[in-house]
Parts: sequence; structure tokens; C-alpha cells
Amino acid sequence: MNTPLQTERIQRAVILGVLSSIVWLCVPLNNLLLGGIAGRYRSQSDRESKTIGSKVIAIGLGTLVAQAQQLDPQARQDFLADPLDEPRDPLLPVLVVERSLSPLELRTLAADLEELQRQANALLQAGNTQLDLDPAFDLLLREVKLRRLFGLEAELEALERVAALAWQRQRPVAIQLLTLRAREIWNAAQTDLGVEFEPTFGGVDLGSPEDSPITGVLSADKIALSSLAEIFITLRDIDSAVGVYQQLIALDKAEGQTTTSQQIALAELNLEWFKFADAADVYLDLLAEARAEGKTDREIFYLERLAYSYQQAESLSNALRSQTDLLDRYLALGEEEKLPNLLVVIAQNYQAINQPNNAITYYRSAYVTAQKLGQYSFSAKALRELGKLYRAVDNLEEALLSYELLILVERQAYNDYGMMNAYDNLGQIYRERGQLSEALKSFQQGLVFADRLDLRVDYFTEQIEGVSQELSELDSSKLDSTER
Repeated sequence: MNTPLQTERIQRAVILGVLSSIVWLCVPLNNLLLGGIAGRYRSQSDRESKTIGSKVIAIGLGTLVAQAQQLDPQARQDFLADPLDEPRDPLLPVLVVERSLSPLELRTLAADLEELQRQANALLQAGNTQLDLDPAFDLLLREVKLRRLFGLEAELEALERVAALAWQRQRPVAIQLLTLRAREIWNAAQTDLGVEFEPTFGGVDLGSPEDSPITGVLSADKIALSSLAEIFITLRDIDSAVGVYQQLIALDKAEGQTTTSQQIALAELNLEWFKFADAADVYLDLLAEARAEGKTDREIFYLERLAYSYQQAESLSNALRSQTDLLDRYLALGEEEKLPNLLVVIAQNYQAINQPNNAITYYRSAYVTAQKLGQYSFSAKALRELGKLYRAVDNLEEALLSYELLILVERQAYNDYGMMNAYDNLGQIYRERGQLSEALKSFQQGLVFADRLDLRVDYFTEQIEGVSQELSELDSSKLDSTER
């Protein structure tokens, strides 16, 4: 069963992932087949982008399709067209012959675009409904299109800025158009790099050579691609963002440069979008590199992220391997304060894969270690889990001992609620074993804390009455037997 946090994250993934990749853009999430980089950078990358988003899509698609706005083909064509094609924007000068804009014309246009942006911002501030926002985004989309005339850097800046506004103001049509344009730039870049990919968006243009950010100057190309990745993240086109990061990594490797920061960014992006197995693959590679280079601090960081990735992917056997490795590293470095939580998690995983003996061993270790460190919350957690596990395997003697220790720990932590529940569990076990006098004492102790907390008072009162009735009947039975 999902925790509330996991449920919230899944709901967010449903909304963002489905809207951006299915409803608004009409493409599957797993649409990027990355091949090798050839030619200019003499490198090859044979890894494909993978996704585990199909469950999320299936959940959310039915309700979101009806909410999506159909993209007008004419609006799409107009936005993607070359700004100098006919019909031209009224802000552009009328040219007698086909030529580039002069420096003076560009300065005039730049001032006009600043004015467009100012007007759009004023309309955004004044707008109260979605219809009120239409004029503002019409102006912003005009501005984005015309920014192409100032070069890729200016266009990317405008794409990022307007994309953020479009998501804030829930403008699906604007998001579709901006994503289409970003994809054109990305497709042109992939073509320039010799990367194989599958065209999407129902036949979208592959991008013109002049759309490509690739110049052959590695530093400049990396800056442009990094900006493009951020735009895709803003637009929630995560598969494209992943693809860009993969190519950034390939570019660095081709030049013999370190790829660590790009790999971490890729792994964290995968984690953010619930591609846990993909994140684990990246951290596994980073872990191997750190171990080969003897970088202990990095090894621990990668093990922590790897364990988290496997845990979230519910790959518990892999999670256990990374967690026990991490445990060894903590012990070797004397980082005892991190042990109790990790020991509890390991125990829970062993319990989940039906290895109760291993689970018991690690719960006991967690309790002892946490007590030694004064981490009473983990001591209590380990004992609570031990008590439940012993009851599940019908070892009531050990379950009793666990709950008796739990009462001592909860008393150390001044946790009245925990003591109330511990006495409740003791009372239940004693009652199961037929030790009614002990059960009655436990429930009476529990009632003291229930009264103090004003919680479960009726429950403990009922238990006390029930056990008292059983004791009374038992005494009567003994008396009758003696008289006979």
C-alpha cells in the first residue's frame, strides 16, 4: 500500500506526466531512441531512454483527455513558421528584396519586443479568468517567435521564461506550441550530432539546420543543450530532458571529461519523475567509478541514492544489497548515528520478502544500537516491529518481552501515546494466553494513559469490563467445581 507521500507524488505524476506527454502533446512517453554520436564528436552512446510511467498514464488518461484543448493546426503552423515567411508579423519591416534584418532594424525590433513583453505582463496581472489571459499569451507567443531573429540564445531564454508562465497559468495550447518548437531545436541538434531518433507529434518538422544549437565548440554546445534540458523540464517533457542529458554525458565522455555532475542531474531527474530503475542504473555506474577511484565519500553518497532508488522501485533484493553495503561503510567509518534507521529499513525489507529470522536479527540490532545512541524513536520503532513480527510467527513469549521493553523505551522518551499502545498490546497477548489477571493489569495501565490523552478511553474500558467478566466467570466455575 502506498504511503500518503507516495500517493501524493503519484497523483502529481499523473497530472504532469499525462498532460505533458499524452494529452497535450499526443505522444507516448517512451518515444526517444538514442543511438550514437558520430562525426563531429567521434563518440557513440547506445543507451535508450526507458520509462516506467505506463501505469501512471493509464490511471490519469481517462479523466484528463476531456480537459485537454485541441491544438489548432493553423496556430501550430503559424508559430513554427520562419518569422520572415509570409504573412509576416506587423512588427517586422517590409523588405523590397529578401535579406537579413539590418542592425538598426534589429535594434528597433528588440525595443518593440520589450514593449510586447511589458504589455503581456500587464495583461497577466490584470487577468482574472483564463479568457482574460488569451491576449497576454498571444503577445508572448509572438515575442517568442520573433526572438528567433536574435539567435538561439535569445530564443531559448524566451522559451524558458514563457514556458514557466504557461505552466503557472495553466495554458495548454501555449505549452503545446512551446514544446513543439523546443522539440524542433532538439531534433535539429540530434540530426547534427548523428543521433538516431523517432519523429513524434504526428509528423512534426524535424527541425531545420539553422535551428540546431550544435556548433562544434563543445563549451558553447553544452551550454545550449543544458538550457534546452531545463526548458524541457519546465515544459514537463521529461523524456526529451533525459535524452538531452544523455547526450551531454556522451559529449563529455567523447572529450575525456568528467561526467559526474551530468549523471547526477540525470539520475535525480529520473527520481523526480518516478523512473527509479533508470536512476538506479546511473547511480550504479557512478558507484563503480567511485570505488575504482577510492573515493569513499562519493561511494557512500551513491550507495545512499542507489538504496533509495531500489527501495522506491520496490526492488527489495537489490535494495538490501546496497543497504548492507552501506551498513558496512557506516561501520567502517564510525558513522554510528546513521545505523539505527538503516537497520530498521533492512529489517523491514527482510520481513517484506518473508525472511523473518533475518528481520528479527536486524530489528534487535536496531534496538540495541539506538538505545546506545539515545535514539529512542528508533528503539521504539524496532521494538514495535519486533512485537508484531513475533506475534505473526506465534512466538508470544518473545512478543511479550518486546512490548515490555517498549514500555521502558517509551517511558524514556516521555511518550504517553506509545506507552498506551504498548500496554494495549501486552493486554491482548496476555488475554490470548489466558493470563487474565495480567491482561487486566495491562489494560488498566493503558486506561491511565488513555484518560490522560483523552484517547481510546471507551476501548480500554470495554477491554477491562470484558476481562473482568471472564475472570468472574472463571472464579464462579472454580467455585462450582470445588462445591461438587
